[in-house]
Amino acid sequence: MMKKPQLNLMINIIGLLALVWGVLGAVTESPSQPQPQPQPQLQQTHHQQQRQQTLPSSRSTSAATAHCEYKELMTKLHDRVGILATLDEDQRHRLEVIDKKIDNLVESNTGRMESLKAQQMDFQQRLDSFEHIQRLSRNTLDELKDLSRPIRQAAAQEDQDAERYRRNQSDLVLSVPERLDALASLLASTAINVRDLQQSVRKVLQNNRRNLQRHRAGQQPRPGYMEHATSCLDEYLAINGILKLQLTPQSESFYVPCDKDWTVIMSRGQDGINFERSWLEYKDGFGNLAGDFFIGLDKLHALTSSTLHELRIVLEDFQGNVAFAGYSSFAIGSEKEAYPLSLLGQFQSELQPSAGDSLSYQAGAKFSTIDNDNDNCVDCSCAQRHRGAGWFNNCATSNLMGTYVDSNYANAGQTGIFWEKFQGLEYSLFKVRMLIRPIAPEDGGQR
Repeated sequence: MMKKPQLNLMINIIGLLALVWGVLGAVTESPSQPQPQPQPQLQQTHHQQQRQQTLPSSRSTSAATAHCEYKELMTKLHDRVGILATLDEDQRHRLEVIDKKIDNLVESNTGRMESLKAQQMDFQQRLDSFEHIQRLSRNTLDELKDLSRPIRQAAAQEDQDAERYRRNQSDLVLSVPERLDALASLLASTAINVRDLQQSVRKVLQNNRRNLQRHRAGQQPRPGYMEHATSCLDEYLAINGILKLQLTPQSESFYVPCDKDWTVIMSRGQDGINFERSWLEYKDGFGNLAGDFFIGLDKLHALTSSTLHELRIVLEDFQGNVAFAGYSSFAIGSEKEAYPLSLLGQFQSELQPSAGDSLSYQAGAKFSTIDNDNDNCVDCSCAQRHRGAGWFNNCATSNLMGTYVDSNYANAGQTGIFWEKFQGLEYSLFKVRMLIRPIAPEDGGQR
């Protein structure tokens, strides 16, 4: 089907050609008009002879004028066709750009669906884990009831014996030493029963611990592979807060800063490190691990694909107010996929003081830099608009990798470090950190 701009162009060209054809017909018909039949020559006056002499010259002038108008019309036609061709090429280019953006939107929606599927699988795994723990707890409770039944029966028997003793007290006259001996025997029997109960409870707890260890066995490192740390859960191996990680025996090791059992993946402050960088720099990482830095997309993908992680973001404004944003799960894709934000779990509103959720809008979005535009904005580059990098949808509600602003920070525009739900889009923050931590299977990330 012919596109509308091309159809209009063809209609205009056909109309102009029809006009030219009409002019050419008028010009060519003039010389070929039939000559009047010769009349008998009459005696002509001097005035008639002079008028007949001027007729050929006026006819030649009219033909020359028509020829000039024809050339001018052809020139205008050529200019008009050139303009229409340029407009058609521009429209075709705009349609190609829009088609590309539509393809990006389709890919982004596919990424979001994959993220939702991953969250559903994560929820199902947690539910299975909770059900397993509930079954273990019920079994443990039943065992404790069975073990305590003899003790309850013994206590009831002792109550009956005591009641019988009180009833027979009036009939029995015991000496003080005999009463003391009876009480001592009763205490000794009770102590033995308590000791037996403690041993039984200890055995039940040991069995329960072994069951939990067997349940976690599939997710623990193989025996003998503990030469290198795999996360900041092994932070006791860190030196001055810096830990060397090696995720698998075959992978390359790298250093990360630890904050207790959290791995710091990005830090912004007053060091003045420029975050308006290229794709290659974000891929490899940059900065100083002891100051402002970004860990690098390759390392972040390796960490989040090795095991399930949760995300925490710490924000601070220039007045010293600190707020937190936490997400139950977090992972990014590979470079081949443009490092999409493939997994972003539930926002943890119980983390206080809360900064609000300003990241879920970007879930599923690909990573963009100033030289590699992968966002969902049809007619802009979000990385260039916000002067930074990140996971942009149709641009963003947060810009943690924007430009650091330390003057007029309250009206920095949308090029600074902002978090919409904490101080708004125009306020550039003083400090920000992003941290991740592996999720223990038995607590589902709730620590």
